[in-house]
Amino acid sequence: MIWIRADANEEIGTGHMMRCLCVAGELEEQGAQVCFLVSDERSVPLLEARGRQFRILHSDYRRPEGEAAELDVLFRRQGGDFLLADSYFVTGEYFRRIRHHMPVGYLDDMVRRDLPLDLLVNYNIFAGEELYGELPEKPRLLTGPMYAPLRREFRGREYQVRPRAERVLVTTGGADQYNLAGRFVAEALGAGETAGLQYEIISGAYNEHLGELKELEARHPEVSVKCNVGNMAERMLQSDVAVTAGGSTMYELSAVGVPMICFSFVDNQQAIVEGFKRQGVVYFGGDYLRQGEGMLGAAAEHLARLAADCRLREEYSRRQRRLTDGRGAARIAASVLELCRPVNREDGGFS
Repeated sequence: MIWIRADANEEIGTGHMMRCLCVAGELEEQGAQVCFLVSDERSVPLLEARGRQFRILHSDYRRPEGEAAELDVLFRRQGGDFLLADSYFVTGEYFRRIRHHMPVGYLDDMVRRDLPLDLLVNYNIFAGEELYGELPEKPRLLTGPMYAPLRREFRGREYQVRPRAERVLVTTGGADQYNLAGRFVAEALGAGETAGLQYEIISGAYNEHLGELKELEARHPEVSVKCNVGNMAERMLQSDVAVTAGGSTMYELSAVGVPMICFSFVDNQQAIVEGFKRQGVVYFGGDYLRQGEGMLGAAAEHLARLAADCRLREEYSRRQRRLTDGRGAARIAASVLELCRPVNREDGGFS
């Protein structure tokens, strides 16, 4: 049994869960049995919609140490071959306890050097083995965009850069507490260079501003709003430019080859968008936490330039597709299965 510990809710969005679902699918393709461990019922709809096995721990996702007693009982009764975790709140002590039962792995965005691990994955564009130095536990390191855990729909897509840009895809991930998708589109609709474009807003499962987006759609026939889409790659293929928040969507867009403008609105997105900017593969739209309203205007100006320049869009598309081939989840799954082994430790269980 491979256990995957992740959550999805209004506060943290769906990104952690979605990338774990990609890895779970590849694990099952390679013959493993997978079960998700989640804090509460808020993660359940995503898992049920995809037919995944899960167990609710009835804990606070911000304090995973409180799961100790239940996990100890669970692992003693049902065993396990590996646990893969994706949470910003896990601690070194959390993993030390679980390693009494099985090897552990972690999907890392924050360059955590304090965790005792058997496998550490950081697929971000800024990540390399040198970033971690000499880790005491010497885990297997998987770094860089070739390990981005994307769904199979993003593999091998033939994207065509069209001479005239007409369709813009706008997405901010699972949650958008500032309604930046709607506010950006409103800004772009009011600018002469971008007013004539078609805008498709992809709203995540936990977007509290969906009503406002629907109102914008009702007022402007050139705006469409889609919620919880199941064919994201197809939406990307139909788009000429994407405007996106930092996160996994940037790697999906890169695998397909859609020229993009990226921005950040939470701290953990900043390193990702800065990494793409440094490699010269995107237009950098800005950082909302530091620029505020000015970011929306700057992003609209970048959209006007990119939409008007076919050659620039072609160049960005080529550069992005060199970053990742969409097979990262399969590579992660293969490493997990290679590391599955009996764990013989003197002190079993949680203390």
